[in-house]
Amino acid sequence: MNAALAIIFVIFFYIISYPHAKNLQLGGYNIRYCLSHFYTLPYEFKGKNRLIFTKRMVRLCALYLFVLLAITLPYFILLNNFWWIALICVIEFAFLNAIFLGCALVIQPVENAIKKMYIKKATKKLRNFKGIKIAITGSFGKTSTKNFLSQMLSENYRVCITPKNYNTPMGLCKSALEILKEDDEVFIVEMGARHEGDIAELMQMLEPDFGILTAVGEQHLETFGSLENIKKTKFELCEHMCKDGLVIFDGDNEITGELYENFSGRKILAGGEGSLVKMLSATYTPQGTTIKLEINKKERSLTTAIIGKHMLSDIITASCLALELNVSENKIIKAIKNLRPAPHRLELIESAFCTIIDDSYNSNLSGLEQACECLKLFSGKKIVISPGLVEQGTKQYELNYKCGKIIGAVCDEFIVMNEFNKTALSQGAIAAGLSEEKMHFASTRKEQTEILKSLQERGSVVLFENDLPDNIK
Repeated sequence: MNAALAIIFVIFFYIISYPHAKNLQLGGYNIRYCLSHFYTLPYEFKGKNRLIFTKRMVRLCALYLFVLLAITLPYFILLNNFWWIALICVIEFAFLNAIFLGCALVIQPVENAIKKMYIKKATKKLRNFKGIKIAITGSFGKTSTKNFLSQMLSENYRVCITPKNYNTPMGLCKSALEILKEDDEVFIVEMGARHEGDIAELMQMLEPDFGILTAVGEQHLETFGSLENIKKTKFELCEHMCKDGLVIFDGDNEITGELYENFSGRKILAGGEGSLVKMLSATYTPQGTTIKLEINKKERSLTTAIIGKHMLSDIITASCLALELNVSENKIIKAIKNLRPAPHRLELIESAFCTIIDDSYNSNLSGLEQACECLKLFSGKKIVISPGLVEQGTKQYELNYKCGKIIGAVCDEFIVMNEFNKTALSQGAIAAGLSEEKMHFASTRKEQTEILKSLQERGSVVLFENDLPDNIK
């Protein structure tokens, strides 16, 4: 009887540990991060994200179940005192997250060995790949540049790209082993980083022929520690570029321009001196952008659905490499005319009632400025929904105060979706002239939806700026 009751409790403990597993997965299986945020990680079953039962998570859950059985069965079977059993049950319940993280720590060497095996297998395939390999990194603009370049190069080549935000070593492994085909002619890889050495590891796996460095700025300061460390990490793309490899630098970003000056290899500053593609002018409207380009010293005018200054910089950067890879001017122009933003990156969603600007994928100060500039193009009531910026370390308050000022200067209503940034965002918005009555605070997505419904009117424009995973309040 006691054994059966123990199993019931084990199943109960196992099920209610779901949020702990989700938080670990959303934190990139970073045990140190989960321990440092042990008391602040939310305990939620619902939300935007679901636990994905990857092979790694299945292995961890199997070990966790075994440990729960090993802990629970003995005291249910050996103790006959109800109160002692109840007390130990309560203690076990209180330490479930610690037990789960302990299991993750125990199984970490196994996961590291599996990771090395996959990396070795993927690296071998990448070494044997006969096509052109392209690496893209930067603090922001990576995915947009990847997608724009893919659409341009597809005019001439069979192109494979890393999907979504597969920008880690295991993401590259998955892309190389499951998506890349032998007859593909170009492989474009997005490279993300949270720590020094992350880009170097990816570059050693890929050994690309070409590289693109998009805009660099204050992103993931909590893990990098400083802007200087971010610059060093992004520059790893240049340091590990293969001999005679060409690197294209975003010419509109000051920090990327500085890194351009520091690089002694083959290089092009997109839009700068020596660049075969330059932006001469741009006229923005809610329907898109009319741009005048100089390509190979010839002026070309066209209209694209892309809006936002930084997006146009990504187009110029991608165009420079497409031209280097012998895509004709006419094909580049054709591709630009047909470009569409990646999902959740200044994506316009029109309806008969209102317009939504979906810029919810992620955010940074420059990206937020761009989104708010786009918002100003529209008439009608302007509503902004944002949780602000996270992972900004010691600059958390300062940067979110600036965000609040930028948003407060352009919107009619502001819905804040982050307890942590609530004070900084609201004080910044009020300093910019937004009244307190126009500030709204939501702690759940349901509450956010209800507030938005009460504020919306026909013809209103809603900007969703940044979204957060469920492991950040």
